[in-house]
Amino acid sequence: MRDVVSHSDLPASIPRVHLLGWIRLAGRRLRTWIEVRADRAAEAAIYKQLSALSDAELERRGIPRGDLHRCVARTLDPPK
Repeated sequence: MRDVVSHSDLPASIPRVHLLGWIRLAGRRLRTWIEVRADRAAEAAIYKQLSALSDAELERRGIPRGDLHRCVARTLDPPK
């Protein structure tokens, strides 16, 4: 049978404010990770679409085939 943990079972050595702060930090880190994964998925989709184009079409767009990965990453990365 599973044990149920209640608020009274939390160790007294961990202040509730500290625990809530840790949970908020974990939430921010999770959100950041999800956003980065979404950005990388978008990069992969754009790269896949552009890599299917001919060399002539890429050149017309000003993208050399050898720099395709850099061009795609530059479009989605925020300016520093």
